[in-house]
Amino acid sequence: MFSSGTLMVIAGPSGAGKTTLAHHLVDTFDRATFSVSATTRAPRGEEADGEDYFFISHDEFAQKVEDSFFLEWAEVHGNRYGTPGKWVREKLASGYSVVLDIDVQGAIQVKKSVPSAVLVFVLPRGRNVLLKRLRGRNTDSEKTIEGRMEAADWEVSRLGAFDYFIQNCGLEQSQHDIETIFTAERMKLSGMGWPDAAIEFVPEKFTGLENWKGKQVLVSSGPTREMIDDVRFISNRSSGLMGVSLAEAFLAAGAEVTLVSGPAAVMNPPGAVELVRVQSAADMKRALQERCRGTDLLVMAAAVSDYAPETRLSGKLKRSEGKMSIALSSTEDVLASMKGNFRTLAFALEYGDEARGRAEAKMERKGADAVFLNRGDLPGQGMESSVNAGSVLFPDGSEIIVPAGSKKFVAFCIAAALGRRFS
Repeated sequence: MFSSGTLMVIAGPSGAGKTTLAHHLVDTFDRATFSVSATTRAPRGEEADGEDYFFISHDEFAQKVEDSFFLEWAEVHGNRYGTPGKWVREKLASGYSVVLDIDVQGAIQVKKSVPSAVLVFVLPRGRNVLLKRLRGRNTDSEKTIEGRMEAADWEVSRLGAFDYFIQNCGLEQSQHDIETIFTAERMKLSGMGWPDAAIEFVPEKFTGLENWKGKQVLVSSGPTREMIDDVRFISNRSSGLMGVSLAEAFLAAGAEVTLVSGPAAVMNPPGAVELVRVQSAADMKRALQERCRGTDLLVMAAAVSDYAPETRLSGKLKRSEGKMSIALSSTEDVLASMKGNFRTLAFALEYGDEARGRAEAKMERKGADAVFLNRGDLPGQGMESSVNAGSVLFPDGSEIIVPAGSKKFVAFCIAAALGRRFS
C-alpha cells in the first residue's frame, strides 16, 4: 500500500543548531530531502534552477503569493524566498519526506497550510548559551547579535505552536532526539494508508482501490458556518473526520487529492493532500467550482448548512432579556449546483425507518452517481464518533454494504467500492 512522506519543519532562533539537525536527518534517512525554495535573487556560482532554487522574477513571485502558491514565504535582504506547496506535495505523494529548515514565523505559516506538518522547536540550554554561540561565530557585529537575541525572545514566545521541543545541549543527544521524532512520525497510520498486513484480513473490502491510481479526486469535508454576528454562528456537529479519512483513502490508492474543508475539529489530511479552508456554504460552492475542472470524482462528505441568517450583524450582538428571533433563509444546494464531466458521491445522514428511501431520493434529486447512507440514530457511530457504517447505494437499486469500523476503515471500503463500480 502507498506510503506518504512526512513534512518536518525544524525551527528555532539563529544559533540554536537547527540546520545541523536538519542536515543530519537528510543524511541519515533514505527518501528524505530538503525542499527546493523559490527566490527572486539571481543565481550564484553554479547554482542550478530547479535543483538549488527555483529562480523567478519579483512580479512572478508576487503573483504566486496572491495565488497561495507558497506554504510559507519571507523577504530577506531585499529578496523574497518561498516554499512551493505543489512541489512539496508531489514529493510527499511520491513517498519522500521533506525537511524544512526555516524561521519560526515560516514554520507557523506551514502549519496553517499543512496541519499534518510536524513542527520541531530547537533551543540550546539557555539564553546565555545562545548568546555565547552567536558571539563565538565571529561573523556578526554586536548590533546584529543584539537583534538576533531580540528576535529569539519573540520566537520563544511562539514555542507553544510547535509539536516537539529539543533542548540542544549536545550534538549526539540532539541527533538521537530528532531521529526518534522522525521515526515515530513516519510510523503514523495517516502516512501509510492501510497497512498491507491488515489488508490481508479483509482483502475483498479493498479490491478496487487500485483503479484510482493517477485519478483526481475532490473531497469536501466538515461543517460550514453561517454567521449570525462576528462571534456566533449556525453550524452542525460534523467533526470532519470522515472527510479527512476519505482524503487519506484516495491518496493511498494513488489519486491526486484536494480536500475542501469547513472549520472542522479534524482538518489534518496527509501533507500530500492540498487543503483548502472555507467557512460558509457559499465559500464551499465557490471553492469546489474553482477546482472541479479535470476532477474524476467529487466526494461530497461535507455537512453543508441548509440555512443561513438573512442578516449578518457586525460586532457582537448584545445579550438581552427575553426572546430573540433570527430569520433564516435556505442556502443553495452545493452538490446540485456542481456541473462537469465527473462522477459524484453524495452523503445522506438519515433517521428512522424510511432512511433508504430518503437517501435514494436525495441521490436522484442531486444527480449523484452514488450515495453513502449512514444512520444518525444508531448509538456509537456517525457524527462526533470515530466509528461509522452504512451502505453505498447506486441509481440502479444495487448497494454495497460497508460494515461498522473506524471511519478510516469505512473510507477505504467506500473508495474501493467506487473503484470497483466506476472502473
